[in-house]
Amino acid sequence: MLRLDMNLLWTMLNLLLWYGLIRFFLFKPINAVISKREESIASRYAKAQELQEEAEAEKNRCTEVQAEIEKEKAAVFTEAKENARNEYDRIVTEAEEKAAQIVEESRKEAEQERARIIGKAEQEIRSMIMEAVAKSMQSSQSDHALYDQFLTKAGETDAE
Repeated sequence: MLRLDMNLLWTMLNLLLWYGLIRFFLFKPINAVISKREESIASRYAKAQELQEEAEAEKNRCTEVQAEIEKEKAAVFTEAKENARNEYDRIVTEAEEKAAQIVEESRKEAEQERARIIGKAEQEIRSMIMEAVAKSMQSSQSDHALYDQFLTKAGETDAE
């Protein structure tokens, strides 16, 4: 059976005393350190969450900026293409106008050259006719001989 004696009482008292001392000097500081560490970890976790949210927001902003840049790039590319097309059309139009002008000038020059050649031919024909008339007045050749002579001279002029 259990006996209550002084030894048991002192052992219990000793145990309670040790429990109080250990609790006050060991558990309390350890719990304080653990609490501080938990707070530190919680604050670091909160800060990490905050940084992750900021990074996500920054990523979204960068994505939006990149999309905007792509739109701008497409707009600039389209504008450059349109400008190039307009410049091409302008150059082609200028070239066609110059070509038409050159053709017109060449046509006019050819017409002038033709008129000059015709004028020269008319002048030669007139001079030949005048020579023929002068010769016919000077000589008494028959009309047939004069006509043959005229055709001969006209043939020589055409051959030149």
